[in-house]
Amino acid sequence: MTRRNLLVLFVIGLLFNIGVVWFQAAPGYMDADYYFAGGLRLAQGHGFTEPYLWNYLDNPQVLPHPSHGYWFPLASILAAAGMFLTGQKTFVAARLGFILAAALVSPVTATLAYRITSRREVALAAGFLAIFCGYHAPFMPTTDNFSLFMLFGGLFFLLLPQKGRYSPLFLGIVAGLMNLSRPDGIIWLALGVVGLFFLWLETTPRPGFSAFLYPALIFIAGYFLVMAPWMARNMSIWGTPLTPAGGRVFWMTRYDDTFAWPPDRVNMQNWLAAGWQSALLGRLDALKLNAINTVAAQAGILLFPFILVGLWALRKDLRARLAVLGWSALFFVMSIIFPYAGSRGSFFHAAAALQPVWFTAAVIGLDVLVAKARSRGRFTPAAPRIFRTALVIFMAVLTIGLVYVSVIENDWNQFQRTYQLVEQMLVKNGAQPSDVVIVANAPGYFAANGRSAIIVPDENLASVQALAQKFGARFLVLEKTYYTDPMIPVYKNPENQPGLTYLGEFDEIRVFAIRP
Repeated sequence: MTRRNLLVLFVIGLLFNIGVVWFQAAPGYMDADYYFAGGLRLAQGHGFTEPYLWNYLDNPQVLPHPSHGYWFPLASILAAAGMFLTGQKTFVAARLGFILAAALVSPVTATLAYRITSRREVALAAGFLAIFCGYHAPFMPTTDNFSLFMLFGGLFFLLLPQKGRYSPLFLGIVAGLMNLSRPDGIIWLALGVVGLFFLWLETTPRPGFSAFLYPALIFIAGYFLVMAPWMARNMSIWGTPLTPAGGRVFWMTRYDDTFAWPPDRVNMQNWLAAGWQSALLGRLDALKLNAINTVAAQAGILLFPFILVGLWALRKDLRARLAVLGWSALFFVMSIIFPYAGSRGSFFHAAAALQPVWFTAAVIGLDVLVAKARSRGRFTPAAPRIFRTALVIFMAVLTIGLVYVSVIENDWNQFQRTYQLVEQMLVKNGAQPSDVVIVANAPGYFAANGRSAIIVPDENLASVQALAQKFGARFLVLEKTYYTDPMIPVYKNPENQPGLTYLGEFDEIRVFAIRP
């Protein structure tokens, strides 16, 4: 692989992602809204605080509230960096770092593939698959962790087999950045230690145990170099080094428990009271959904058999074995330990770090199958190149189609446009700048209008009114398909609800004033 090859992949990846963001005027969904809003608060000089709440699991008491008590802050820090760099507190500025990260995934993937195979043609094909990455493509350049995790995952597998003095330190820094991106990133701390142990076992002749222990300690030091300041901040606020909400996620009996208020009802007693059938069915459903996610989203359907064949061909390669171990750990954690959060997006997010290995394995698997066919007298010597080209073209067409459906056909900018119209209605009905609104996507509402917002809880109207009194909310917005079950009667019969004044509706969105 030459620098020119890598530069070409970077430029094509950059242009493709710029093409995607051309149609994305807003973050697009709550995760990306949250990270953008967090970056905006940093750029405005408010630090790690948030005048919005998307869940109540860390038992918030006032607004503004300490931020990132559930999700981790690196995406918000990167968004803030774009705003600081340009001097513009806009979404366009916030996503600059994410576009760059998305463009870098391709050359990093190609470099990894070349390190594994020493074959330029395989590396180029893997690099193009990283550009035309299927279901991930619409999310890569927005203010979320997909591009970051895919980039860090590629760097992790690039650094792992290196035996330089400082390689374990850099590997630990990458693992720390992955944990600073997502709470499940802590898995990469364990994978790094395991990988270094396997590397020591495979060294011939095997040196003394200190040859493993020293790199492992340096690796852990690199991890804490990144994570220690954030852990110290969490300890000072919540008394726990990681996310304070994580303990309650374990005791959920359904996904909507994420929005329980007060959060105390999400506990072991209620989990046990729900019965073993509830726990079993929830995990079986998560296993099914995560298996579908593996084939459809992570493998782009077509790549799945090639990835399996490629991984088998790479079974002696430490990086491939460690990737399979990492996937297995994530699948178990996101299906059995945290089934509701895992099957509703966390597994899709977290497994993005493994995509550079999967893209490499897919190309290798295709070459293995073509080679077997050629050994039986089929195809011409040009067949491997033709099939690799066809695979890239197919994934490019599929990816462009998925971007069209996700971004254009399904209206990526719907939340922003809708909430701007809601804000106009609130202002017409006397909303003051300090008034809080209860809505389905609280970070998105703040990002669109700058107004404090809290999420519709998974509770009945009486609890919603008590929540409104606690946080000073004067308005309630219910959106079709974006409200929890206890609020269905309010949505269906908006004009006869105690303590609410029905202000009207548009596009099946119903707006209420909350009476004191």
